[in-house]
Amino acid sequence: MSGLYVHIPFCVRKCGYCDFYSVKCGKDNHFIAVFMKNIVKEIILKSYLFENETIQTIYFGGGTPSILPFEMIETIFNTIRDNYKLSENLECTIEINPEHATEEYFSALKNSGFINRLSAGFQAMDDQGLKYLGRNHSVKDNYRYLNLCEKYGFDNFSVDYIFGYEILTEKEIEKSMKFFADKKIPHISAYSLGIEDNTIFYKKLLSGKIHKPDDEFFLRQFRLVHSLLESQGYNHYEISNYSLPEKHSRHNSNYWDFVPYLGFGPSAHSYYNNSRSWNSCRLPEYFQQIDEQKLFEENEVLTPTDIFNEKIMLGLRTSKGLNISALKSCFPLFFDSFIKKVKSREFVEYFELNSNYLKLNLDGIFISDYIISELFE
Repeated sequence: MSGLYVHIPFCVRKCGYCDFYSVKCGKDNHFIAVFMKNIVKEIILKSYLFENETIQTIYFGGGTPSILPFEMIETIFNTIRDNYKLSENLECTIEINPEHATEEYFSALKNSGFINRLSAGFQAMDDQGLKYLGRNHSVKDNYRYLNLCEKYGFDNFSVDYIFGYEILTEKEIEKSMKFFADKKIPHISAYSLGIEDNTIFYKKLLSGKIHKPDDEFFLRQFRLVHSLLESQGYNHYEISNYSLPEKHSRHNSNYWDFVPYLGFGPSAHSYYNNSRSWNSCRLPEYFQQIDEQKLFEENEVLTPTDIFNEKIMLGLRTSKGLNISALKSCFPLFFDSFIKKVKSREFVEYFELNSNYLKLNLDGIFISDYIISELFE
């Protein structure tokens, strides 16, 4: 089995916290037509790589996929269908901005017959929070999205939520999580706000226009989100992801299980045959790459050390954790050093061992980036 990721790089405007590659434009921007020509060509160009694979998941991400007229999404899907073998049990997800949740758009989604999972970037459930985060929608748009999901029979969908920013109160988190649980939202991705270089928030932080809370603030909000969702039957199956039973993201779970995937579009990454590859990260260079029929801008064959480190990184992101017996069997040269670090005074308190699976506890999850990097070979 394998997956496909389609990166739609266009946005109406850049959110303050976002460091993904995107291009500001409207629906009539000339870049979109050129982009469509090239991504269709890329999908066909790479098809031979997966001629013996069955595609289990497709994910339209961005950027803002819902900024495209839906006929363009259909063109992309039809190109995939005509050039790849699709599973009868295909999971096909599209990201939607809440302001694009209209009767017309949902009707097109439903009538398409291939979109069966949705993901919406709510980020906040109060208009003050949305304004702070630089979002282009209101809470009313969030409500409309949920009503349309129900009306058009979409019972497999996700919403994103951001915590850990200075104006967000614990009372607001409690209100939002209760609302999500009462609505029985199938999947919730809850992210702690990170301020990355070259973002609008980073510039505001340097100028003193915003302030970054201390670690204790982040930890309290993380614990609150976790306890409220778990108490309502949500499974914390990955560091930032919670789902009701059988509603986890199959596409994202495949990343953590080393399932091969191809990425299409600028900055998109691929993984297959123990190698990672990626496209040019800007539209003009991406167009040139495809025009020259280059499959990827760069390609990296993973060494045994690389593979071990990725196993550690991806396995410890999940609630299941790492199979210790399998790790020892596959990586005998690195295993003893790894276990020594895990049992060290610095890290032992952050781990749990259940039925031969090693995983991070809640305190460990909060500082997982640091712990995982220290466990690398």
